[in-house]
Amino acid sequence: MKAENKKIFAPVIFAFIIFNGIIIILKTFFKGNGFDTDFLMVANIFFFVLSLAGFFLQRKGLQSDNTNVFIRSVYSAILVKLFVCIIAVTIYAFIKRRNIDKSAIFFSMGLYIVYTSIEVATLMKVAKGKTNAKKRITS
Repeated sequence: MKAENKKIFAPVIFAFIIFNGIIIILKTFFKGNGFDTDFLMVANIFFFVLSLAGFFLQRKGLQSDNTNVFIRSVYSAILVKLFVCIIAVTIYAFIKRRNIDKSAIFFSMGLYIVYTSIEVATLMKVAKGKTNAKKRITS
């Protein structure tokens, strides 16, 4: 991995490590309050991978000179993440049937918001350094 990519991915990796640590350290607290900690761990890994995939898709669009390509890549990343999350929750509900842990689902929604915020903030930093303005030579 390039040094630039390591620097860009550092906030997402840091968030992943922090959330895993919180889930592991507070495992007995979460279980005592009815949270499915296995679901939380899987959700954290899931959102980490989705965040990286969305970031790669959007960064590829950012490298294009055409602004519409970037906008399409942002919308594509949002739609992919949305549909993958819907499918994952549907599969979870189908597997668990009556034992669905709603509190873990809502906690994972918070994870989604945090990972998406980190992804957007990171992309804004990357986009800030990019200029699409081309110099025109007038004679």
